[in-house]
Amino acid sequence: MRITASHIVNWANTHAKEAQTDLPRWVRRLCFEPGATRQLSFPAGDSTYVPGWDGVLFSDLGNAWVPAGASCWEVGCDQDVPGKANRDYRKRTETTSKEERSNCTYVFVTPRRWTKKSEWIEEQTRQGEWADVRVYDADDLEQWLEQSPAVALQFAEALGLSGGGVVSLSRYWDTWARQCSPAITPEALFQDRASMFDALDEKLQASITPIQPLVIRADSVEEAVAFTVAVVMASGDLQHHALVVTEPHGWRYVEANPQLRVAIAARTETASNLVLREDLRVIIPHATGDLAGRPNGNELILERPNIYEFEKALIATGMEESDAKRYALSTGRSWTVFRRQRATNPAIQCPVWLEAPQAASLPLLCLLGAWHSDKAADRQAVEELSGRSYETIEQDLRKLVRLDDAPLLKIGAVWKAKSPLELLSQCADRITSSQLDRFFALAQKMLSAPDPQLELPDNERWMAQLHGKVHPYSDLLFESICDSLIKLAVRAPDQVGLQALDIEERVAGLVGELLDGADGGRWLSLSSYLPNLAEAAPDRFLRAVQNGLRMADAPITRLFTETSDSILGGRCWHAGLLWALETLAWAPRRLAPVTLILAELSHVPMKGNWGNKPSRSLLNIFRSWFPQTAASLPERIKVLSLLIERDPEAAFRLLVGIAERGHQTADHIHRPKWREDDAGAGRGVTHAEMYEMLDFVHEKLLQLSDGNAPRIVSLLQKTGFRDREDLPRLLEVIEPFIQATDRDADREIIRSALRAIINWHRNYNEASATELNEWLTSVETCYERLAPLNLVVRDHWLFDSHWLELPTEDEKKDLHDKAKIVSELRASSLSAIYQAERITGIECLIEVCSEPSIVGATLAGVPWGEGYWMEWIQEKLESFDNGSHMGACIAGFLRTAASPAPDALLKKVVELGKQRGWSSVRLASFLTLAIPNRETWQLVESCDHEVNTEYWHRVQPHHQTNDEDLDFVLEQLLKAKRPMSALYCCQYKLQETAPGKIFLALQQLLSCREIDGPKIQSWHLEKMLERLESSGEFERLALAQLEFGLFPFLQHGRGDNASALYEAITSEPELFKELICATYKPEHGERQEATDASRATAGRAWDVLHHCKRLPGTQSDGGIDADKFINFIKETRELCSNADRLTMCDQTLGQILSHSPADEDGTWPFTPAREILESPELEHMRTGFITGTINKRGVTSRSPWDGGDQERDLAAHYRSQAERVQHSHPNVAAMLDQLAQGYERHGKREDVEANLRKEGF
Repeated sequence: MRITASHIVNWANTHAKEAQTDLPRWVRRLCFEPGATRQLSFPAGDSTYVPGWDGVLFSDLGNAWVPAGASCWEVGCDQDVPGKANRDYRKRTETTSKEERSNCTYVFVTPRRWTKKSEWIEEQTRQGEWADVRVYDADDLEQWLEQSPAVALQFAEALGLSGGGVVSLSRYWDTWARQCSPAITPEALFQDRASMFDALDEKLQASITPIQPLVIRADSVEEAVAFTVAVVMASGDLQHHALVVTEPHGWRYVEANPQLRVAIAARTETASNLVLREDLRVIIPHATGDLAGRPNGNELILERPNIYEFEKALIATGMEESDAKRYALSTGRSWTVFRRQRATNPAIQCPVWLEAPQAASLPLLCLLGAWHSDKAADRQAVEELSGRSYETIEQDLRKLVRLDDAPLLKIGAVWKAKSPLELLSQCADRITSSQLDRFFALAQKMLSAPDPQLELPDNERWMAQLHGKVHPYSDLLFESICDSLIKLAVRAPDQVGLQALDIEERVAGLVGELLDGADGGRWLSLSSYLPNLAEAAPDRFLRAVQNGLRMADAPITRLFTETSDSILGGRCWHAGLLWALETLAWAPRRLAPVTLILAELSHVPMKGNWGNKPSRSLLNIFRSWFPQTAASLPERIKVLSLLIERDPEAAFRLLVGIAERGHQTADHIHRPKWREDDAGAGRGVTHAEMYEMLDFVHEKLLQLSDGNAPRIVSLLQKTGFRDREDLPRLLEVIEPFIQATDRDADREIIRSALRAIINWHRNYNEASATELNEWLTSVETCYERLAPLNLVVRDHWLFDSHWLELPTEDEKKDLHDKAKIVSELRASSLSAIYQAERITGIECLIEVCSEPSIVGATLAGVPWGEGYWMEWIQEKLESFDNGSHMGACIAGFLRTAASPAPDALLKKVVELGKQRGWSSVRLASFLTLAIPNRETWQLVESCDHEVNTEYWHRVQPHHQTNDEDLDFVLEQLLKAKRPMSALYCCQYKLQETAPGKIFLALQQLLSCREIDGPKIQSWHLEKMLERLESSGEFERLALAQLEFGLFPFLQHGRGDNASALYEAITSEPELFKELICATYKPEHGERQEATDASRATAGRAWDVLHHCKRLPGTQSDGGIDADKFINFIKETRELCSNADRLTMCDQTLGQILSHSPADEDGTWPFTPAREILESPELEHMRTGFITGTINKRGVTSRSPWDGGDQERDLAAHYRSQAERVQHSHPNVAAMLDQLAQGYERHGKREDVEANLRKEGF
């Protein structure tokens, strides 16, 4: 519709206030010119009442209406136009400096006609007070709008003038976005689509526009248009030069207005008469599944956001968090579906696809949800449920998926409902009772079948796929069937077409049939689906769990006993059960039974350190600051009181967790998928509510701890009862233990906890001593009063650790002073014990303390024991057992006592042992307790040969052996066949160790297995090999043989440090041939039966060959001699051909060649490799090259939703390399093309996997 001056005047007359506030906005839009407008300020709306100019503008270029340079504008809507113009002119002239006016144009705008404007302009110009003076009235605005069609269109809509088959961007957006509640915002639509936004914006802003339309594909045509409109509106310079074409004849408007830069078709068919020109970007929307009109690369695909980003977008629109999570699931992450589900306009609630002829197949999709068309069992399930052939069903689905706003998705071989809940609500009245009968029969058959992997041993279940022990149905179908059970139970009662079929009770009956009285195998088989079954039939599920615990063998506990801690393939079978119970805990009426069940399960022993534990689930449900249940605080307190009554032990552990002090983190528990039990819950509580819960918990903890020392210790160690505010209350509970003289053990464990508290506050609390003494003194008094009467019980803590936390202020002392204090305390303790209980007390202390060697070390220094302990040790030698507490004590004594006492004692013991007929093993074992030094070794040498041999078989060497003794120790250890111990001694002293000794130890390592020897890291072995190679003392072949033997140990660098080995096998064709022969059997003739030794050699040879990155002909400087490179390959192939192993030789060489460098110009592989690989007969070598190239890529990482972008980048790289050599080396080019095609296929597989993950599978 063309806007005339009369329209503008009428608007000013009939909507005077609106004109006064909005006219500056329209002038501002008319003035803006991309690339020319430097400054633009035209306040509109309420801002028009702010004092100052109505408009300030600076344009670098200007045009017929906008002055070049600076201009100041006044906008007046008064009926007295001359009066308003004169008043504004005088006011602005008086308040603006002459210097400013001389460089500025004065512009007056009125929405009325002014016949005398030319005379007025002439008069003001003649005065020369401004650089120039202009006036625009209604007639001028009419002409100006003709040159700004997008602004004119918006203005026409504001004036109520519509038609012409076009609408403005703002009108289209408001119509699309505001027909649902909450309204969709541009920011929400852009969520997780930043790359698409940038790509579209780049194409729109391109200075050179291709004369062909740009296709935007999205979930629906309307969403594609809405997204494009939002992007254009966000790029301010385009929004005033763009519109949406709603009818085919609207293109005439576009054709008549060359100032337009962007035209967006509202529907695909609207583009039938589109206008194309160089300066116009035409956008055509298409549905994602629409196969028609695919351009050659000039299209963008608008993917649905991932579920987490969609959820964030919904929350940003004002939706409650739990509702947002459910809608993100129920809408299939589709804004089109969301808009329909939350529509305020009933006209858009019914999708057009519901009337398609193929919609008869939608009830099937509604019930099954998803399946994998490559699985025969899945196809059979589809046929069973539908009563039609699978081919017929898939024909319908292929047509439906191509519709606008299609209700289903095709992801690789997977068919899936896009929005399961919407499909149920739209198709409920089309589902027949016979279809439901078939569905429940199918569900019962699938879910009652035992999991085939349970037939395998636990440590082989991770290989179930290899063993063929898997369900014939896809996991996808299992998950979808269970999901459908929830949908039917939760939503079917609200659907008119299903209300009479009693579906909720049928679902409950199925769950009861599956789980009531189920054995352990059934619980294990359904472990992954328990959360779904619980949500589908909560009460029946809880009853089944309770029955499973009450049965004689409690079969449900197999979920815990079957859970293993295996690093390889270990599985947490009970996780599904915990998630199921967490799901039900959100409902207040189910919180009590869930709590009691979790408490009972917390007593079941578990293997491994799994984070999923019943106790952890309980804690996450009841945390004071972040409860995850919809139950109110009084309801939660009642349930906790019930738990205390029924299961005090589990209740105490839970309450301690709630009251735990310090920083805490919470895990989000499992939420219902379709039920709304968690609506509004699980978002934290007020401080008042948190403290009320903590007060209740603290009170109950004190009651439960009365008379129970271990529980008191838990409170002291983990909760706020260790702090100033609450500790006095706990001291009252401790008081009875002070009076109980028969509970020394309890008194000491409480005392130990108090000691840690006193130590911390005295050393780390920053409060003043006066402030601390006000309350800590009473704690110290309690600590002293709790001292056990039994001295051994009282003091054994002094000998439990080398580093002690004393109940005093000691952190300010240096280490020497603190060690002195500890030594004095220990000596004083031993003196007191000896005085009270004599040697019996000392022996008792040795047996009960954790570090008896400290007792021995302390005994060596007490003055009252000089001369006695030697006799005592000799007396105890008859009962001495190496590795016992007494042995550790004697070792501590011998290694601490001042010389010559230990030497004299050793000699006496040896003499005594000989007299008493000790065996060589017993004598040697005793000698290993002494310090391993020259004096001890001389004594060992003085004994017979058997003692000497046993000593070096048993002594534990240390890597801090003195340099002067190192050679001797290594020699003795190697004689004793202990290479690991020898290498352990010298691993940090390689430069001080003779290379020959290292070589001998490594050689011995290949033939000797030292039982219980120290572990040597592969990094140290590689350093040892480097030491041998750098010494220059050994033949390269000898080093190569050594590295070949050690190769299994060189895992740190996967053999990269076996340089001598790889130099040998890539320089000596004969050696390479031997490795090939050791690895692979002949291609023809009879094959010998493999032995264990030959298998081990073959495995090692395979490892060496397949980790080889060194190319034949490699020089010391890293360069490659082309002649040696080619000759090596030729000779090796000839030798392997004679050995009947040419095929595997070629494949192995191809893998090595994949590590080739590029030429200087970047062409890869380098020329010598291309010359070899080009030979037509070397197909197997080219195959090996492809395999090696793929393998050397290694491990990759990516976002779960990234898809195959990495693979497509690699494909593009290898294809570009193929193009470089396609004319010179066609076979190599074909090989690189094949590599690129493989990565393209891999990329598509990654796309499918990513899309399935986005769908929650």
